[in-house]
Amino acid sequence: MKKLNKYISIFIILGLTNIPSFADEYKNEDQVYHVVLVWLKTYRNEMRINKIIDASKELKNIPGVLEVSTGKVLRSSRVIVDDTFDVSIIIKFASKEYLKDYLVHPIHVKIANEVIKPLANKITVYDTIIQK
Repeated sequence: MKKLNKYISIFIILGLTNIPSFADEYKNEDQVYHVVLVWLKTYRNEMRINKIIDASKELKNIPGVLEVSTGKVLRSSRVIVDDTFDVSIIIKFASKEYLKDYLVHPIHVKIANEVIKPLANKITVYDTIIQK
């Protein structure tokens, strides 16, 4: 019986590793990064930074979003580095069409209007196509 359970376990593990992920469906699409930099009205306010970071986790629930990464600025003494912002949100999309849908999605609109914009002094966005 133990040997049978061992083989069943191996079979299940091998089967699960071959299930295609959402990202696999879009391997041939031009994936997109959406980079959002936020300058707060209250400079380097940890509570407000964390509020944006926590709210941004919900963006993963929007169709076409492959990854959401958030973070705080990394201070630098290098002249070329802009370390004046407070928080970043980086979202990877399966395609540029999903980015378009995301912009009007209710989750995004709510977070942008109810969390980020009220706390922000400035917001800058960069969209870039990922080269394969």
